[in-house]
Amino acid sequence: MDNSALNCMFKLIVFLWIVLHCDGAILADSQQQQTFRISPNDIEARLGEEVVLRCEVDHLAGEVQWTKDGFALGFTNDIVGFPRFSLNQNHSQGVYNLRITNTSYDDAASYQCQVGPAKHNRPIRAGAKLTILGEFHEVSA
Repeated sequence: MDNSALNCMFKLIVFLWIVLHCDGAILADSQQQQTFRISPNDIEARLGEEVVLRCEVDHLAGEVQWTKDGFALGFTNDIVGFPRFSLNQNHSQGVYNLRITNTSYDDAASYQCQVGPAKHNRPIRAGAKLTILGEFHEVSA
């Protein structure tokens, strides 16, 4: 074998080693990672108002859900057990807003928009606090 053939074979072996041992790291670096285009912001709302916690994602790879004080609200538009809550989704636009109608004091909480991991994408999350304003009337027994 001449030097040219050995050099070519060496380059091929190095290339194959890199591909087999990097476990997709090269691909992960070349792909755009999922990121928040719009993260939810803290909101103050009056009792009975409607609020929308915004969450928009670029380069979405994982699934999106919201949590309320750490409790997962799910992945679908209708949120079981929370009839005044809905997830307004537009997958093609990357929009995953949480809508709460007729706010009550029970809605005051920390909310989080969470995007799960997917191949070569780490999970991301962003939070906001909802504060409900209004007079609180103590009920006497």
